[in-house]
Amino acid sequence: MLKRWFICIIFSVVSVFGYSCDLNEPAAVAATLPSLLDDGPPRKISLSNNVQLDIPDAEGVLKMHSADSLVLLDQLTNWPTETGQISSIKAQPLVLDQNYDGIADAVYTIDTSGRLWFIPLTRSGFAGPELVADFSSLAAEFRQPLQLVHTLAPVGAGPLQRQTILLIIASMTAGGDSLLVVKYLPQQRAVIQLSDLTDRTYLSDAEAGSGIAEQLWQQIQRGAGWYVHMNKRITAVPQVYAGVVYLSSAQVAAVRPDCSLAENTELQIHALHLHHAGAVYARRHWQVAALERGQLVLQKNLQGELELSLHNGQQQHRVQADLLAITADCANCVTALTAEQFPRISRLATFQTEQGGH
Repeated sequence: MLKRWFICIIFSVVSVFGYSCDLNEPAAVAATLPSLLDDGPPRKISLSNNVQLDIPDAEGVLKMHSADSLVLLDQLTNWPTETGQISSIKAQPLVLDQNYDGIADAVYTIDTSGRLWFIPLTRSGFAGPELVADFSSLAAEFRQPLQLVHTLAPVGAGPLQRQTILLIIASMTAGGDSLLVVKYLPQQRAVIQLSDLTDRTYLSDAEAGSGIAEQLWQQIQRGAGWYVHMNKRITAVPQVYAGVVYLSSAQVAAVRPDCSLAENTELQIHALHLHHAGAVYARRHWQVAALERGQLVLQKNLQGELELSLHNGQQQHRVQADLLAITADCANCVTALTAEQFPRISRLATFQTEQGGH
């Protein structure tokens, strides 16, 4: 079995005929930029897209305001496309703090048609946007928040490389949601397409019984990521704990536009290996008691043990105890995740990192 090391740092639906409900935070995204003066204090800013600007059906726009005075500091309305325009931006932008100093270095954003952009930040505002991926061939709507993971992982037979992994939700009108997990290397030049990702919607009988085969694992290493098509709606923002991607879903017709659930809805929890989408537990998904607007949270229980729960502010339901973590021993290897092993959470300005996770 091929042995590879993994080190991760975690940053931390409507009717059958409509799109999913909105999982974004309603407020503009907060960030910090350096002062325009060499010895000045950092500047607090906010980033607004079409939704916060109350122009959801207009061409894509991203604006930067002073968090204190609300003065417009910079804006992106002209994009490097044939028309200079992109589709509306409804997913909240994702801020990148590359060196963990509390200062924003770049922004990731995706428009509703599926074009993913990397935008470096300077002292004065936005630098030129770079197109990372184009998933418009999927004919889906991309309006849900992005998630970001920094990881050290193998690329083919070469040495370990630092990778940025983005978790992206694509919503089809009636066909449910898809989860795309995309690796972005800064030196890459080609724009990532859906065909560059490995389809991991179904596992073979051999993999279900014995784990991912080495040949397939090496193929995924050389690729740009993976995706899983679902016939359900994703009902909570995916979370990554110890190398496992957790998300919840329900039948398309059971998820209402306000994210509430129809009566007697069955909720499903999915657990996927971050690097290849294989099974970490005995199954990749299982049924749990439904909880409306429940968010997935990893916490300690009264006995001091870790458990995964659904929270909605007033209630909480445990969905998984005896948690597992991927290990460095092999592509299929896991170990029990204990409270002593779980990484400590620290806050650096507006950026959350999970230190020491896999």
